Amino acid sequence: MRKLLMVVTVAVLGGAMVNGTAAAAEVRVRGISDRVMLQPEDLGGAATGPVEPGLTHSLLPQPCADTPVPQPVAGRSLAADYDTGRRHRVYEHVVRYRPGGAQAYLATLKEQLVRCRAGGGDEGYTGLAEDHLGPDTVLFLGTYDEGDRWVAYVAAAVGRYVVVVMVADPVVGGGDPTIANSIAAAAMRRAAVIKG
Repeated sequence: MRKLLMVVTVAVLGGAMVNGTAAAAEVRVRGISDRVMLQPEDLGGAATGPVEPGLTHSLLPQPCADTPVPQPVAGRSLAADYDTGRRHRVYEHVVRYRPGGAQAYLATLKEQLVRCRAGGGDEGYTGLAEDHLGPDTVLFLGTYDEGDRWVAYVAAAVGRYVVVVMVADPVVGGGDPTIANSIAAAAMRRAAVIKG
């Protein structure tokens, strides 16, 4: 009887520990808290979900293929269908760096957008604006399909986080920079409230 009681106690405690770990996993995915990520209210009520497999656009852009960018210690992505009269697909990628790393990534990104700028019918990245939503922000396009189509990006360093918002239009092929700016502003506010 005593042995049975010990087995039941261990099973109950083990189950509680597993459930506690599962609950913690719901709050933090890949080291990034739910509170940092965009929520449906930031997206006009659109539900968020995982990024589809095989996404061809980088969610942590590196315009110069031959020059590495600072790498984060944790990251998390989501996607949502966003409707403002036309359908857009919105992606958010949030990464956390060691102290100073987020600003180093943004500085490297800005430099690479100038040095390895896509032009004419080239595929790649084209910078549009720097520090337009505050310090350490950049608005740019990722061009593809021989330069005829694009996605709109905003990247921002907020404390130890880099927030990247990408907007694609699967029908027309021209991601809307205005939508990217609006959603990025909400993403930056979320990241700003998290310390560390």
